[in-house]
Amino acid sequence: MNRKIQQGKCLAVGLMLLTSICALITPAANGKHAFQTPLDDSVPMDAAVATPQSVLGFEIGRKAVRYEALVQYLYKLAETSSRVSLAQYGTTHEGRILYYLTITSQANQNRLDEIKTISAKLADPRKITESDNIEMYLDSLPAVAWLAYNIHGDELSSTDAAVYVAYRLAAGKDSQTADLLNNIVIHIDPLQNPDGRERFLSQIEQLSGIVENSDYQAMQHAGLWSRGRGNHYLFDLNRDWLTMVHPETKGRAAVILAWNPHLLVDSHEMGPMETYLFDPPNDPVNMHLAPTNMSWRRRFSQDHAAAFNGFGWSYYTGEWYSDWGPFYTNAWANLLGATGILYEQARANAAIVKQPTGQVMTFAETVHHHVVSTFANLRTLAANRRAILADFLADRTWAVSGDGDTCKGTFLLPPADNQTLRQRLIDVIKAHGIELAFAAEPLKAHGATDIWGKRTETIELPAGTAIVRSAQPHRRLLHTLLEFDPRLDDKTLDYERSELENRRATHLYDVSSWSLALACGLHAYWADDLQPVNISGATSHNVQTPAAIRTAAYGYIIDFADSSAYPVLARLFANNCRPRIATRRFTADRRSFPAGAIVLRKHENPDNLGTLIAEIAKEHPGAVIPVDTALVTEGPDLGGPRIKLLHEPRVAIASQWPVSSTSFGSVWHLLDHNVRLRTSPINIQNINWIDLRKYNVLILPAAGNLASVLDAAQLNHIRRWVEGGGTLIALGASAAFVADAKSGLSAVRLRRDVL
Repeated sequence: MNRKIQQGKCLAVGLMLLTSICALITPAANGKHAFQTPLDDSVPMDAAVATPQSVLGFEIGRKAVRYEALVQYLYKLAETSSRVSLAQYGTTHEGRILYYLTITSQANQNRLDEIKTISAKLADPRKITESDNIEMYLDSLPAVAWLAYNIHGDELSSTDAAVYVAYRLAAGKDSQTADLLNNIVIHIDPLQNPDGRERFLSQIEQLSGIVENSDYQAMQHAGLWSRGRGNHYLFDLNRDWLTMVHPETKGRAAVILAWNPHLLVDSHEMGPMETYLFDPPNDPVNMHLAPTNMSWRRRFSQDHAAAFNGFGWSYYTGEWYSDWGPFYTNAWANLLGATGILYEQARANAAIVKQPTGQVMTFAETVHHHVVSTFANLRTLAANRRAILADFLADRTWAVSGDGDTCKGTFLLPPADNQTLRQRLIDVIKAHGIELAFAAEPLKAHGATDIWGKRTETIELPAGTAIVRSAQPHRRLLHTLLEFDPRLDDKTLDYERSELENRRATHLYDVSSWSLALACGLHAYWADDLQPVNISGATSHNVQTPAAIRTAAYGYIIDFADSSAYPVLARLFANNCRPRIATRRFTADRRSFPAGAIVLRKHENPDNLGTLIAEIAKEHPGAVIPVDTALVTEGPDLGGPRIKLLHEPRVAIASQWPVSSTSFGSVWHLLDHNVRLRTSPINIQNINWIDLRKYNVLILPAAGNLASVLDAAQLNHIRRWVEGGGTLIALGASAAFVADAKSGLSAVRLRRDVL
């Protein structure tokens, strides 16, 4: 009897233990994990329109949609719904095509070109003619919305929300959907960063087991070092709007500018322990925003909050989110005169997450929140369509007018020695839709202030100077991008100082200042007044017709003043050439060359050097100078010891934790994509096992805590390599680590160590 009781107790304990284990790994069935799908079954749908499930094989919210399946559904949706048209706007680094849907009523679809043309007139009132009936346009023209999802590839839920939003708009037979489609032309960019998303989905798929895991610290939620936030080069595409480096941003900007949207939604995710954030932002906001911008963002916010209140959901506005810098998707849109709105949903990483209260958040819930947010914003746009269009037109009318303190001023960018960087800046300005022209003759400017704040009453600049006049449609964006010293107001600075002095964190979300001209190392001016000047028909600076370069008797000189010299050098090395570098200034062929000029002696280089140089000269006019003698008129002769032989860079770039993936990506992109130099990313955690003798350059991108992975033996490994002639380059926090006396890697010291 006692034995049976004992056995019974053991069985009871075993069942309790099993129940406890199951409770740890299985969400409680108490209604908090009951949510399954964001689809609203009460809305009647057109049965002829393809459902997401019919193509994907699962309901939206069950798991994350992959790129190939998404594309299949986009095509199927456009095929089965007359409300939908599908277009391409670019290709990623990995060759994936970027798509956007245009969804509106059949009547609007039939006159999309007309709508686009009239919208362009409201965006540039200089195009309005006497025959245009502006009041009629405001009464009848649909508003334009651009809905952007998943720019950070590891923020998964928004793409899945985009799929359902598109289906609901394409198939919905209710009056609310009809009202939206009649009043708005809706563009949906469902996946802005497919390279990053596919990388992250592959990681979490590999790291996931059979049992669903709600522990957000588990690897299936965290992914690996490269995650999927950035694109192929690990670049944060939501920080690419200022400089427009990557093809995803360039293609996207071009199509957005062509459509002149009045609403732009930028959908994101944040930490898993959060709730949901949306507009309006906290201070500081950019001083160039239109006066009506924040009032409209508050109106959208009120309606957004009401939609969430209907479900009893938690959310917040402002807090850490500010709108000072022009780096982000919605910030860029706001400076164009649209209402740019940010969403931030707590992430579930296509799984479930247990929050501190014990509540389990599902991936389907995160998708649902984005769906509700999108429709709330579309309803606000439709309900206020005429007023929003009128404010947009009024602001663009001001932009092209003579009103305001800065209306008659002009930014001036004179020709530069570094033609490549200047052209890069000009290309960026044009990519933002900003108008510029080039002086066909020397010009005089009055009241000119340079990038350092020095003012000159009258200055004369040469022909070819780029002229960027203030009075133009994108005036607000122009001043934000090109002004030399954007400054926070005193109230913001006082608050920031108070927070920091009381040992609290900064309340600034982004950098406090920027200058495109200064970043490019170029001269630029803001002029109060410009004398009349003839304009050149050129579309770029200092246009030259490539001339055939003559064959040199001795060799060739390449001036290093232009940054195109870097990819030229990489090309020379790739073709087994042996370039040299001048260590002193010299004069040859009646031209002065600074130290750093490249010298190619014919007798030291391959027989096809002339052919290679001819190809380079076509791509970089004026960069290559043939010389017939080693004798110079001033400085070291070209055959002497001061013309040093260069060695091909054999570059290793440290990667993996704790290296910043974005810092690594920027270095990798610069050398690989721009310079076209072969590089070897290596794992910093295994550096003791890496033969550094294969490399003559080691780059340490910014890293959080290198001391945590580099012990004394590993540091000694790097030190011996440096002592053997290796070049160590450290960036950001890694530079501070190298300069710390404890590392023993450099004679440079941190200021605090010296003091």
